[in-house]
Amino acid sequence: MKTAVAISYFHRKIGPMVFYSYPEGNLENKLAIRIASIMDQTVSEGFFTHSFENKNSMNYYFEIHSDWARGNKEMLMVSIIFNHQTSPEIEQNVLVLCSEFFEKLQSNEEIYTAFYINDINNFEEDDKELIYKNNSLIKLWLKELYWATLEETREKSEEEKIALLLNKRPIFLTLKKLSKGPITEEGLKEWYNKTFPDLNFRELIGTLEEKQFIFINQIGRVEKYVLLLKEVNAERIPPDSVIEYIDETPEQVERELIDLLLPKVQEYFSQYEKKTKNELEEDTYTLFQIVSDPKKYNVLSELRNGLISRDKLPKLVSKRTLDHLNSSLEFLKTYDVIEELKYKNERYIVLKTNIQITTAFPEYLRKLLPKESKPVVAKKFIPKKE
Repeated sequence: MKTAVAISYFHRKIGPMVFYSYPEGNLENKLAIRIASIMDQTVSEGFFTHSFENKNSMNYYFEIHSDWARGNKEMLMVSIIFNHQTSPEIEQNVLVLCSEFFEKLQSNEEIYTAFYINDINNFEEDDKELIYKNNSLIKLWLKELYWATLEETREKSEEEKIALLLNKRPIFLTLKKLSKGPITEEGLKEWYNKTFPDLNFRELIGTLEEKQFIFINQIGRVEKYVLLLKEVNAERIPPDSVIEYIDETPEQVERELIDLLLPKVQEYFSQYEKKTKNELEEDTYTLFQIVSDPKKYNVLSELRNGLISRDKLPKLVSKRTLDHLNSSLEFLKTYDVIEELKYKNERYIVLKTNIQITTAFPEYLRKLLPKESKPVVAKKFIPKKE
């Protein structure tokens, strides 16, 4: 079982039960019963963790006002279940997400009606409409909690970790300067203080040393040189869907969409190759910004797996989430990472240029390495005739 989220409530006849979980079908019935039973062990509102076997749940128990419940309150618990042990940092992130979820429910004075969906036949038409509406809302909010949890708690990929460092312009420009060759620490300090007068040079050096991007070599008693250990680059490459198209014959719909995309990709890369050195450097910095932004990176990751139907997005997320998503899509479209295609009256989002982050031995050091000697091929031995 992968990460799952669930909301439980105290049913006045049955007792504690999981009301809804997401992804649907991800929470086994046996596990759902154990999660719900945790409510019986709580004595006060708040956040707590609970472990059983190889599962770890983070739970937030709270109460909301209800006109229909005994005592005028519904007892609820939101749970996030992991199949691995978690760090204190993850627990803190989950606590914040659970608190926001609780505040969202509290802000809606009629949200309690959602929990009466199983007793819908006992209500008048007006109340039924209210129950259906708020039931859909609860499910939507729980889905949003799930995706927010994945965003906050998943382990960042290696390319994200690199981009998070390189999306800071002072670090980006410092590494670019060091890629030209070693420089004295004093000379680098003078350049840095002049370029970024409000920033701390020692803090920069400490970060780059910790991340093993640089090495400081002392020559003699006084002079120190800063050497770049690895060069980082972010570049655009054609998306896999286009590459695979050349080698294979995809499904009919995919083939027709790629037929629409292929000329746009070819046109873009023909222009991309003509960019100046300064234009490429600025584009590289933009790519680091994209990969380091969780929302934009999530879109990139999804599109690496396949296209997205834009017209179906409003049905999958709330308006607030859709606004954030649309903002990311517009940014990626502006910078030629994605393309919007229309096929049979439906709009699709596809990857126009994939992003590849690489690390390599600095070029100036590669030039100093001895060239590989050509192999010597011995002449064929022909014995002399007697």
